[in-house]
Amino acid sequence: MASDYVILYTQCIVERRGISQISGFRSGQRRLRYRMKTILKRTGKIFCLFLLIVVLVNVLSPLFCRKPDEKYVESLRETEFTSETEGTERICCIDDNEEALLWRLRMIGTAKESIVLSTFDLRADDNGTKILAALNCAAARGVKIQLLIDGIYQQLFLAGSSDFQALASYENVEVGVYNPVTPVNLFKVNYRMHDKYLIVDEKMYLLGGRNSNDIFLGDQTKGINEDRDILVYDTSEGQGESLNQLEDYFHKIWKESCVSIKKGKQSSRYTDAYRHMEEIYISLLKRYNDIETYSAWEKDTIEANKITLINNGIEAGRKTPQVLQTIQYLTENADHVIIQTPYVICNGYMYDVLQGISDHAKLQIVLNAVEKGSNPWGCTDYLNQKKKILETGADVYELMNDYPVHTKAVLINDRLSVVGSYNLDMRSTYLDTELMLVIDSEKLSQQIHETESDYMEKSKEVLANGQETEGAKYQGKVLNRKKKLYYGVLRIIIPTTCTPCFAGTSEFV
Repeated sequence: MASDYVILYTQCIVERRGISQISGFRSGQRRLRYRMKTILKRTGKIFCLFLLIVVLVNVLSPLFCRKPDEKYVESLRETEFTSETEGTERICCIDDNEEALLWRLRMIGTAKESIVLSTFDLRADDNGTKILAALNCAAARGVKIQLLIDGIYQQLFLAGSSDFQALASYENVEVGVYNPVTPVNLFKVNYRMHDKYLIVDEKMYLLGGRNSNDIFLGDQTKGINEDRDILVYDTSEGQGESLNQLEDYFHKIWKESCVSIKKGKQSSRYTDAYRHMEEIYISLLKRYNDIETYSAWEKDTIEANKITLINNGIEAGRKTPQVLQTIQYLTENADHVIIQTPYVICNGYMYDVLQGISDHAKLQIVLNAVEKGSNPWGCTDYLNQKKKILETGADVYELMNDYPVHTKAVLINDRLSVVGSYNLDMRSTYLDTELMLVIDSEKLSQQIHETESDYMEKSKEVLANGQETEGAKYQGKVLNRKKKLYYGVLRIIIPTTCTPCFAGTSEFV
């Protein structure tokens, strides 16, 4: 009997110890979970703080705009932008979206040695893939190809494209990505490459405001923008002044530290993609029968006295307003200036430039009406700052075109045309790389003037005194309640100081 009590007592002690050990283990688990939760909370707070710093740096740093470069102005005074004799470079103005695709296919299809394509936004959509298919065919026949693409849009629209990956796998194809979004570059996300140009065989190039996708190319009828390219053909076999300037610009930006370059390495896994692009190219040959045989470059272009390339700098960082400084300089003695821009977003210096132009010249600004604008940031800023724009003395034309107009151009009197990628906004002035051609050609000036006259007839002219006049072809449109509410909210939540940080990033919307 006594032994039974001993055994029972021993069992109780053992069970208590076991319960105690189990209880201690569970308590340890609770402490561990608490510690993990504490660590995760702290890590989350640190991460959120880091993201906040990244956002603040990218939003606020561009607001500290660099002052105009006086030395650059001196260099402008030493530059000849006009000539009294005909130059060796001939030009063609391309306003139609379908023609813009055809000219690109002709250039790529007839290329024998080299192709350079630099673009802000290349997509693997219908017409973007047609460009890829033409490039694929050129690569297959041994043409050296260099693609330079902005880092954000490459990641958004090309990273998942097997057609693009297949093209990039050729050993004679190099892909450069400008300022890719990486942990190293997070504080420079707002600095983008906005250039759009195509160079072929070091004898011709095409430059303008068009991106390489359905919005700007081909015969699409929905969600499109109208734009302008200038085709430049050099008749002197490599001696063209602006062609050499553009090639030099490309080589410099290609070597920038912010450009990540990948060389092709052919792989059999892209067999289906190659076949897909070959099928597309065959269909292109049937539709456009001269894209590999076209030779009327000189016949289908017009003469120009002189062409000069201007740019904002190539680094992924804050820029001096060189393009705007050039426009200001070129208009110093002008009597009449027309500025075509999708939208206007200015700071004090930019308003002063416009004021300075209107003090001695008739200044007309043609921009998309809010009812037709494709950029919500630009439309919002116009609604907020319309009075300031009119106070510069400019006549503003609110364009009601069939489609939003993405064109960027400046007409100075009846001789000089400035065409390219520069918007009259703070992104183009201080943040992005931009290219414009200053073209001395009365024929081109007359051609663009005719287009602008048509746009003005489709516009409502607004004067500083509040007077409004509708053009002969103006067709008004009333914003629906949804749009009114949308812009009403944007005008409240988006301060003027933040607009330049985003405007232009959604130019395709």
